[in-house]
Amino acid sequence: MNENPRIRYRRRLQQRQTVIFGSLALILTLLVLVSMLWFTGVLPTPFNREFTSAPSDDQANAVPCLPEGTPSVEHSAITVNVYNASNRTGLASSVSGQLIEQGITVSEQENWGGTEPGAPVVIYSAQNALDQAYTLARMFPSAVVLLDGTTETEVLDVVLGQSFGGLKPPEELAELAAGQELQNPEDCVIVDR
Repeated sequence: MNENPRIRYRRRLQQRQTVIFGSLALILTLLVLVSMLWFTGVLPTPFNREFTSAPSDDQANAVPCLPEGTPSVEHSAITVNVYNASNRTGLASSVSGQLIEQGITVSEQENWGGTEPGAPVVIYSAQNALDQAYTLARMFPSAVVLLDGTTETEVLDVVLGQSFGGLKPPEELAELAAGQELQNPEDCVIVDR
């Protein structure tokens, strides 16, 4: 039987349209179903991420705790940037020289461009360099270690404030050896980052 070419064309066109529109309807139905399951919480969303915010003032100024029994490190393993936040000229250079005498590497020394530190010496440290920061803090009579969550480098930032009075006396510095257990300050906070 010879069919009319026009009828064959229409039949093929209808079959293609049925397959295409049927496939699209099936895909859209599946997407709506999966979306409803995500919305109701039955399925976890693949991009479920908590909103992040800037740390609060309490968290930003929190003194981080070290794990118990953390030993001090060799002075040669410490690298610092020294910043002068006081109005005394040459303070960063002078302190850098004293730190170099103790075996510490000084990367740079400049004037501080941030806010006035609330302590004579503030040491900003990444989470992975807290043992170095607390080892360095032992050299100053009243240093405060603060966590810097914006970096993962092991280079410490030492900010010398207006009330900075100098490093500890040489006889006390001579007693600071590597391997001694570091002590946490009383007001430290356990920080998980």
